[in-house]
Amino acid sequence: MNKTIIFAKNKVVETTIKINTDSITPEFIEGIKKLFPHKTVEITIQPADETDYILSNPVYAKVLKDRISEYEEKKQTISLIADDLL
Repeated sequence: MNKTIIFAKNKVVETTIKINTDSITPEFIEGIKKLFPHKTVEITIQPADETDYILSNPVYAKVLKDRISEYEEKKQTISLIADDLL
């Protein structure tokens, strides 16, 4: 889980959380409620960009870098499916 929290005057004003849906539990929801007690909040859900995840793993990043280098050297099309990296 990745999390970014923005504070203003010691209060949370915004947070961004990237989490796998399998990890969303009642305790996770309770944590959100503790961050914003007695407030109306806006929740937007969208698929996360997996590029950050791929690049954060040295093995996956190397595979991607190698495939890009191979393409640039040979100028050939290389099939790349995100699931192949994961």
